[in-house]
Amino acid sequence: MDQLTPAANEDDIHHVHNTLCPSCSGPNAYTKILPTNIPYFRQIIIISVDCPDCHFRDAQVDFGSVQSKGERITLAVKNNNWAEVMNRQVVKSDSATVSIPSLDLELPPKTQVGVNTLEGMLSRAANNLESLQEDRLRMGDVDNFHRCRGVISKLRSILGGDDRDDDGDTCENGDDADESGGNKCTPFTIIIDDPAGNSFIENPQAPNPDPNLTHDKYNRTPTQDISLGLQPGDSVMAQQQIANGSSSQHHPFEIEEDRLESQIGSSTHGEAMKFATDCPHCHASAETNMFVTNIPHFKEVIIMCLLCEQCGYKSNEIKGGGAIPEFGTNITLHVRDTRDLKRGVLKSDTAGISVPELELELEEGGLDGVYTTVEGLIVKMHDKLRDANPFGTGDSSVRQHAGNDGERFSAPRAEHVKYMEFLARLKGMAMGQQFPFTVIITDPLSNSFVGTLPEVAAMSCCNAFNDEGLEVEEYKRTEDQNESLGLNDVKTENY
Repeated sequence: MDQLTPAANEDDIHHVHNTLCPSCSGPNAYTKILPTNIPYFRQIIIISVDCPDCHFRDAQVDFGSVQSKGERITLAVKNNNWAEVMNRQVVKSDSATVSIPSLDLELPPKTQVGVNTLEGMLSRAANNLESLQEDRLRMGDVDNFHRCRGVISKLRSILGGDDRDDDGDTCENGDDADESGGNKCTPFTIIIDDPAGNSFIENPQAPNPDPNLTHDKYNRTPTQDISLGLQPGDSVMAQQQIANGSSSQHHPFEIEEDRLESQIGSSTHGEAMKFATDCPHCHASAETNMFVTNIPHFKEVIIMCLLCEQCGYKSNEIKGGGAIPEFGTNITLHVRDTRDLKRGVLKSDTAGISVPELELELEEGGLDGVYTTVEGLIVKMHDKLRDANPFGTGDSSVRQHAGNDGERFSAPRAEHVKYMEFLARLKGMAMGQQFPFTVIITDPLSNSFVGTLPEVAAMSCCNAFNDEGLEVEEYKRTEDQNESLGLNDVKTENY
């Protein structure tokens, strides 16, 4: 880790208490978030969760986004570089497959996700195979038992053990060791195939190329797009069939060149555009980043962010792209369990939110544009309402003056108690303690979006798919809404 990642600073770790446990759905889990930068790769976010109730522990790596192309990384392990290769750092995403063809070994997606060394990855694979050997014998699966024993023996030999392979050869740190202290084993090749393009093998010779390490980028097949939650190409949708061998697809982060040039000039899609602006806080010169992307099954959106290096002010904003739609949209989400809290939500700055169970209604434009989950949206609503009440925190929330004499205190007023109970119920909804409830997003410009459940996202591209918990209804805007949005003054004909 020392060569791959810079020394982590404890001040960079974000501690989040009372988060939702993904195992027992309890509200007492403890989450730690650490952003770190991997040289010659990109920034990643390491997330660990620890639940004191069910003792669930997990660590994950977040890569931020899916890359425009998949990537296949091939590393050749030879006798003269064994020790150096075994110590290389490896980043494996949850969509990557690791294979060693000479051993007939494959580590499927969603296994060994995170940062590890190559030696640690192979050692864990051997231990996992060996831990189930007794069960294979108990179930009478003798063929797989002997097949796994051969793979385990070869892995132990590669790792420097004294196990013999199927041919009776040994691979030890003895007379057969090379000058670098490594093992003289049969050379092998390790391949990491990641459709998301978020995996990495360390190159100790960087920035110079490594002759034993190759990177090959490729276009994903429609099946791979669906497995990543992306929308296949228009031709695949028109044919209503998916061919695994076809690699021609329309990636949601790519648009046609002529359409791109007409909207954002000569810059290429998939990279952020930068332009100078003044910081709204200290009025110093700053830089704004703008990125145009497509949300699958929705529309094009524009993401803008600003960070001032002088005063540290930062802001982000999401705007709907394309033409102004003719109708507005009412999105009704029935939140029945914790799975619905994980749905992705894009709430534009023109949308209003209501929760009928709480008689809560935020007017259109009452909350800035944000892209988050249902849980995150409710938390933002709670924090905004809490901060809007200056007497809801500190001593003012528990001690209130009965008069103006400055001495006597009274119990909190009934209105204050009711308001705090309201905030507690809203917080409980975000923490998964109150079900069911309904969230209604009303957007006169149709720039808001609620995604499907993560486990059925791949099915949402089919025309026959019906999301029972989500209702989308179009409506005609009123004259007052058109006036407040400035649409009555827009003239596109005879001007």
